[in-house]
Amino acid sequence: MTTAPAPGPAPLPALPTEAAEVGPGPLRPRRPWSTRRNAAALTALVLTGAGGALLYEEVYIHTGHTAHHWRTRITDALADHSLNNHWVIAGSAVGLVLGLWLLLLALTPGRRGVLPMTGVGTSGVRAVLERSAAGALLHRATLEVNGVKGARVKVGRRRAVIRAVVGFGAHEQAAEELTRHLSAERDRMGLVRPPVVKVKVRSSKS
Repeated sequence: MTTAPAPGPAPLPALPTEAAEVGPGPLRPRRPWSTRRNAAALTALVLTGAGGALLYEEVYIHTGHTAHHWRTRITDALADHSLNNHWVIAGSAVGLVLGLWLLLLALTPGRRGVLPMTGVGTSGVRAVLERSAAGALLHRATLEVNGVKGARVKVGRRRAVIRAVVGFGAHEQAAEELTRHLSAERDRMGLVRPPVVKVKVRSSKS
């Protein structure tokens, strides 16, 4: 009598490939975009008012009524003035400037009061730091240096200008110490583009 061969070991589950193990990389940090609520609301209000007035006038005329005075006046003005009239040119220039302004708002991020931070995850959440908060951190760090009695801090996108008032010591030495200490404090903020620290020192007696 023949016997069936013993079953071999069960096959091991397939290991995930390297491509499956590696998820999408972190997103590149960038400055968040502004919603431009004021510009959008103003544009929508003007266009809605103009479109509503024209629609009302068309319906008003097609129901057998006479056109209003403002429509006849605008129509006569457009018929009497040629394209090279200075009023037509001025109105066209104003419309062009407003159109370019709206395009600029649509194509630029805005929100210049915040600084993007590093450490963006795959979920798309981006961290930002207000300029005022960065200025407060630098101001506190400035007062931590010996000899500093007061300071004014202004943080921009590219530079952080610190005007410190020292009560004693050489200005050059105080400026070097402040630059070193404030640069370290700036690096701890985790900003994508850390601003350049510019220190200006003056005596408390001047």
